Amino acid sequence: MRRIASGSGGFSLIETLVVLSIIALVSASVMAAKPRSAAARINAEARSIAASLQLARSRARARNAEIVVGVDTQNGRFGAIDAMRQLPAGMELALTVAVTERHGAVGGVRFYPDGRSSGGEILLTYRGRTERVVVNWFTGDSRIE
Repeated sequence: MRRIASGSGGFSLIETLVVLSIIALVSASVMAAKPRSAAARINAEARSIAASLQLARSRARARNAEIVVGVDTQNGRFGAIDAMRQLPAGMELALTVAVTERHGAVGGVRFYPDGRSSGGEILLTYRGRTERVVVNWFTGDSRIE
């Protein structure tokens, strides 16, 4: 008995090309979603720090209490003193604040209930790129320069 060859013995060239193009599109979108460049990464961290500072200012006003955002330059951490967040590996921090707000390698920016702050400057450096987050002492506003 002879068998007759059927037409469904494998994938056609068109089907294979369609699958490969879908895989390429998915891979490209995943790669684009991750900030791979140093500029994008340091800018994202600077925005995160500025947002944390603005949140602390809002909390100080809402609670009618002083709030301190700590910056640990030695270990690369920042945030509320009891819940500091680690920066990505290789990113360096420098801090310029009032002497009264610095305790060894840890310093901070203090926000007052009236919206003012102790002021300061946080300098982020990553792979040759630099971002500055400046906190105005009079208004308490933080901005990226």
